[in-house]
Amino acid sequence: MTDRQRPAFRGPGSPFPPRVGSFLRRRSPLPARPAPEPVHREPITGRAVVIGAGIAGLTAARVLADHFAEVVLLEAALLPSSPGPRGGVPQARHVHGMLARGAQTLEALFPGLRAELVAAGAPLFDHGLGASTTVSAGRVPRTRAGVHAHAFSRDLLEWSLRRRLGELPAVTVRDRAPVSGLCWSEDATRVTGVRLAGGDSLHAAFVVDASGRFSKLPRWLEEAGHPRPAVQVVDAGLAYATMVLDAPEQDFDALQHMNSAPGHPRGAFVVRVEGGRWLATVFGAGGDHPPTDEQGWRRFAAGLHNPELDALLAAATPVPDTGIHGFQRTENRRTGYAAMRRGPRRLVAIGDAVAAFDPVFGQGMTVSVLQAAALGECLADRDDLDAVGNRCRRRVASIARTPWLMSVSEDLAWHHHRERGRLPLWLRPVLWYKRRLIELVVADPEMFRTFLGVYHMVRSPAALVGPRTLARVVLGGRRTRPAERVVGAERAESPG
Repeated sequence: MTDRQRPAFRGPGSPFPPRVGSFLRRRSPLPARPAPEPVHREPITGRAVVIGAGIAGLTAARVLADHFAEVVLLEAALLPSSPGPRGGVPQARHVHGMLARGAQTLEALFPGLRAELVAAGAPLFDHGLGASTTVSAGRVPRTRAGVHAHAFSRDLLEWSLRRRLGELPAVTVRDRAPVSGLCWSEDATRVTGVRLAGGDSLHAAFVVDASGRFSKLPRWLEEAGHPRPAVQVVDAGLAYATMVLDAPEQDFDALQHMNSAPGHPRGAFVVRVEGGRWLATVFGAGGDHPPTDEQGWRRFAAGLHNPELDALLAAATPVPDTGIHGFQRTENRRTGYAAMRRGPRRLVAIGDAVAAFDPVFGQGMTVSVLQAAALGECLADRDDLDAVGNRCRRRVASIARTPWLMSVSEDLAWHHHRERGRLPLWLRPVLWYKRRLIELVVADPEMFRTFLGVYHMVRSPAALVGPRTLARVVLGGRRTRPAERVVGAERAESPG
């Protein structure tokens, strides 16, 4: 049985931690600071190796440069010398979102990055003013939210980070260097380096696997005699298709049309990126997948009945030779490295290699950046480098826990609706609460600002289940007159 033929949900137990309500009310597991303070200590003797030059790997290499005398970043594909596609990343051509918490952390690690991206033409805007948002309860009135969004292609972001890493004397970036396995101590309890596909080995005092959702680390652990870590998968049966467009300027910088289980499988994300071009991604869950020919793609988009999207597409023309790209590997996947009783020393996995999310929620890049920053916090205590791996695995898992819960609560509805035609009793109150909450978001600008703060991970999820919000959701609360639509000059103000 192939991986795609396996059940949509598998793994030990429920994807939800016990006592979900009390869990959400705890202090958010996200780091209180955007990034650790720079370390002013003698570097650790030895080499740190990072596998994979995606967002997680690039950020991890930057963090490790504060602690190790030498950092080597290994990438299997050819890395372009200018902003362009990187091989082996089929999802890179679609709309990507960096949430505000992730952007803050990147700015702390790479000072001036935000200004560089703006100078390259990447729009920076207040999410409440600059984005047109449609949800199951209707269109959200545009209002200032105080949460800033940055729109850019993944190609531009990765290239900018690679260029910054190239300025660090401790960091070496090697492309076309696929890793075929790990090197171990005699008792296979400690990682001592990596094996390259050509047969060479690279000694390392510490190894970070940031090779993405198709990481080979579980197999490598099993080959060394370690138990294979448990994997949980929740698949909403969702697929994307993206077109690159030239279009006249709109009164928004981004458009979100969210789907909703189980009755509204289709949605869209559209953003203006560098170069004045637009990335337009349409998607469908529960097996309702968009076509990858232009005529079928446009019919699928028209089925959303979104006037602003229709107007943009009517005025847009496809950028020549870019085509329409589809992507279907969107399942949520979480690997339980933190649960390993005797995890290997001097090894940690981060990013999609640990927890890969349904892209519709836009959490993946931000979670990867936060986990890389947490790696730096764990390395601050260098007295026992062997213990860093276990400590960091627990921290990485805690950062992924809340985004995982938020993602799979919706995607499990698609699974059960597709497989059984009905929702289980335990899931119905969760979805009922979310639907009522979305109604408040549309009706109340203050609730919309709170929702965006949680979505961007700058506020704890407890803000959406606190006593006041809970009472308004359960009892209906008072209706609030929606804010007036704000566009034009106010939208164009710099977020500062």
